[in-house]
Amino acid sequence: LADPATGLPPEGAYLTEEASGYEPGLSLDYVGTPSIGVGVDAFGGYVAGGAAAYFSDMLGDRWLGVALQAQGTLKDIGGQVFFQNMKRRWNWGVGAGRTPFLFASQGTGVNDAGDPVIRQVFQRIYVDEASGKVWYPFSTTRRAEFSLGYTRYSFDTEIRDFIVDPVSGRIVGRSESGGTSPDPLNLARGSVALVGDNSFMGFTGPVRGGRWRLEVGGTTGTVDFGTILGDYRRYFGLHPALTLAFRGMHYGRYGDTEELEQSFFQPIFLGYETLVRGYAFESFEARECTETPEGDCAEYDRLLGQRIGVANVEFRVPLTGTSRYGLLNFSYIPIDLIAFADVGVAWDETRDVTLEFKRTTPDRVPVASAGASARFNILGFFILEAYYAYPFQRPVKGWHWGFLLSLGGW
Repeated sequence: LADPATGLPPEGAYLTEEASGYEPGLSLDYVGTPSIGVGVDAFGGYVAGGAAAYFSDMLGDRWLGVALQAQGTLKDIGGQVFFQNMKRRWNWGVGAGRTPFLFASQGTGVNDAGDPVIRQVFQRIYVDEASGKVWYPFSTTRRAEFSLGYTRYSFDTEIRDFIVDPVSGRIVGRSESGGTSPDPLNLARGSVALVGDNSFMGFTGPVRGGRWRLEVGGTTGTVDFGTILGDYRRYFGLHPALTLAFRGMHYGRYGDTEELEQSFFQPIFLGYETLVRGYAFESFEARECTETPEGDCAEYDRLLGQRIGVANVEFRVPLTGTSRYGLLNFSYIPIDLIAFADVGVAWDETRDVTLEFKRTTPDRVPVASAGASARFNILGFFILEAYYAYPFQRPVKGWHWGFLLSLGGW
């Protein structure tokens, strides 16, 4: 401050009459790390890879993103493109993309000619999507959002038979055919939302302030239904190194529930670890299940419904961080220690819920869990959470570990 002129260009180096106007052209900001992989086995060769590039103007008013992902065959190539313009107060953006999902299975059988075969079945779901969004900020912490979009879900089934010599066991031939696939789904959707956010971020999640979102949407086309999302989060600073966090959320699809599920709209799963920890799909075992007329596992079935409600509470302590925020000054891998309690319930028009706290029952009751977890900030790219939870409505399972990757705590 005592010598502000040091290092500046001399007077007259840049003349006003020689200046050119600002041109808001897009230039490359960065390229996501390209990846490629190649593999060969007895059933053929495979290649996969992807890349992404991001562009913006000098002031950051306009953004363009392009991504490409490929795996397996030409059928499995997908990509996305989006553009955002935030030059004026009315911000807007558009996007389009194609995302293929591949599900494969393998077994043995006999083809139409009576030859023994190894049969591979490839089922694909293609999600083609185009959308537009407009948002208007009332202030730095509140805004309104409006969106319109179109989505098409199409399906493809591919069957590959590898003919096996019954004597040598070698593959001596190959044939391909198409299987039966469901009709495509065509959906147009729109939504209106009010959003508030005055939260302050820590290393793995918010630590002060609050967030909320109220959204109403509608979908029409192959199937008609409405959606409601209410999400409220609050973060209290009990101490500079202690945060008490609350969340209450409801998300639901409203309409003809039976028609939704007949159209391949699966019920919402309450057991995602970002909602209620301790009820992850892969953690269930057959010995826990109670058979009922509605299904083979009442303990799992109660987690499915077209509408869910969730409540969470967490105590968050920064174990490692900086000298100003963290019990230990070690900023390379910030870690938050957490004590939590989660409660949730799933229901819809055909799945009535009994609002009672029961630990061992085949009824559809709310589920709850409690435990401790640690969130690790991995180089600022993602958050790894390891938790140890006790699910109260799974007494046979009891305490167990779980892990998840996310973009941060709620």
